[in-house]
Formats: sequence, structure tokens, C-alpha cells
Amino acid sequence: MLYPKLSIGLPVYNGENYLAESVQSILDQDFEDFELIISDNASTDGTGEICQTFAAKDSRIRYIRQESNLGAAPNYNLVVELARGPYFKWQAHDDNLLPGFLSHCMTAMQLDADAVLAYPMTSVIDGSGHEIGLFDDGLDLPQNTPSARLEAYLKQNFMRRRGLCNPIFGIIRINKLRRTRLIQDFLASDLILLAHLALLGKFIRLPEKLFERRVHPGISTAAQASHADRRRWFNTSSKQGLPLFDNELSLRIKHIRNLFQAIDELVDDRKERDLCRRMLRKMLIRDPKWIYIDLKYSLGFRPSWSESARSISANNRPQPHSDGSA
Repeated sequence: MLYPKLSIGLPVYNGENYLAESVQSILDQDFEDFELIISDNASTDGTGEICQTFAAKDSRIRYIRQESNLGAAPNYNLVVELARGPYFKWQAHDDNLLPGFLSHCMTAMQLDADAVLAYPMTSVIDGSGHEIGLFDDGLDLPQNTPSARLEAYLKQNFMRRRGLCNPIFGIIRINKLRRTRLIQDFLASDLILLAHLALLGKFIRLPEKLFERRVHPGISTAAQASHADRRRWFNTSSKQGLPLFDNELSLRIKHIRNLFQAIDELVDDRKERDLCRRMLRKMLIRDPKWIYIDLKYSLGFRPSWSESARSISANNRPQPHSDGSA
């Protein structure tokens, strides 16, 4: 049986507002050798009908409906489990691919066997599809060693708490992705997953604007709710923690512990493992302002979606915080 070269996973819950536009942007791509796996997380709106209509017209679409809501993280990971192609891409129901996204990223990946991820420039749009601004994640990681790539990633993204994590929606080698812990059941785990992938290979940043990331009031449920509510959004089975240990600072500590564990799990060379550990310890000591940032968020100071949108428009960059878009 012939499998597609690329698997696209689209986890969705109550996405009728933008889902059809997002799916159509995939079907309109000039690269056609893909499957689209849609995992409907027990939606209560018209999501199912939209998916069934598309699936009836295009055999590349596989539609699965969950009997109950799994939470965002398990649903994101399920589409990876179901994927059959050697390359994989996540798609959010409210984002769009511009013409050439798949072909450009696939070509870049196939030309560099050491690359684990390729992604383009992002156009941030509002709920009506109007461009707010461009976002450059700045994550071109051509370094040849895990320690060099991890250091560059942490300096550029993790320590700065830069938002959106657009590269997670690029094209990824699925054998490398499956070595990681995927999307974990805590906030901003997409930020951590990118660090895991940086340990496994190069990131290719394409200069073309080929991706539309939507910022709209509908995402405020995750962005403005309490820390505990946002955690349960990631995983519906997540248990309530004590207030003292259920905040941004405790989350960052979890992130750091996870990074040390990933170094042990993913870096095969002993010398490189030691270099990664030493670099991470030094970086945490030399840049203590992350403690202040996390304390601020722990006390409830978080930008609203509209403030983030204005920040992108003014500076082409959002507020320095990732709320875990997965």
C-alpha cells in the first residue's frame, strides 16, 4: 500500500467559524501528496458537518470524531499517532496556508537530510482575515551539534518568552517527532517541544510569507483564563494543584526540569549531553530576569489578545509570552 509523503493533522473543537477556510487552504496547495487527518474533539457545533462534507469530496481526508473531549494535548498527539507519512504538519482550525507552503517546505526538507523542521514567515491576521503584521520567529538553526542548536534556541525563544511558536506548525520529520514527548499536558509545551526538536536536528526558516496565523477573541478562553483553567484546557483529566504551586513560576521550573530530562533522552553523544547541561545551567544563572517575568505572570499580569494584536501591529512581535497554542 502506498502511503502519502506528508500527513497533516488537524485537531479541532468547535471550530465551525474558520474551519472550512483552513481546510480549503490545504486542499488548494500545489503539493498534493498528503493526507489530512481531522480529529474532532467531540465538538458541539457544526464542525462535524463541515468535516464530513469535505471528506465526501476528497479521499485524502480522514475524519475521526471523539466520543468525549480529550483535551487539546491528547488530541494533538492523536493525529501524530494516526499519521502514515514520513513528514508531518499540525494545522490549527483557524489558521491558513498561503499558496506554496507545502511545496516550499517539503523541498527544503528533502534537500537537507539533517533538518527536522522547515517553516516560513508568518502573517498574523485578525478574525476578519486582515493582516495585523508579520512575525519573524527568528528560529533558523543551521548549527551542526545539539548543544549549539539548543543554545541558539533558548537565547532566541525560551528565555525571551516569545509568543506564538509558529515553527510548531511547520513540516517535521515524523521519525524525529515521535522520539520526543510530543505535546505534553502542561502549558506552553509547544515551546518545550521545539527545544526537543532542536536537539534532534536543524531548523530551516524560509523567507517567504506562506502562513497565516489568526489572532482573534476566540483564543482568549485560553489566554485570559486562570492558570488552572488553561492547564485543564490542555488536558481535561489534569488535577487541580495547590495555588502556591499552580502558577507561571512553577510552570517554568517544570519546563527547565523537562529540558534536562530531554537532553538525557534525545542526545546520544555523551560529550554533547554534558555540553548541553552545562550550557543550560549557565544560561539560567546569567539571565535571572526570567524569574521576574514569571513572578509577574504568577500575580496575574497577562496581556489580553487585543493588546497582543496591537503589539504585533506596532512591532511585528507579540508580547513576550507563549500561552501554549496547542
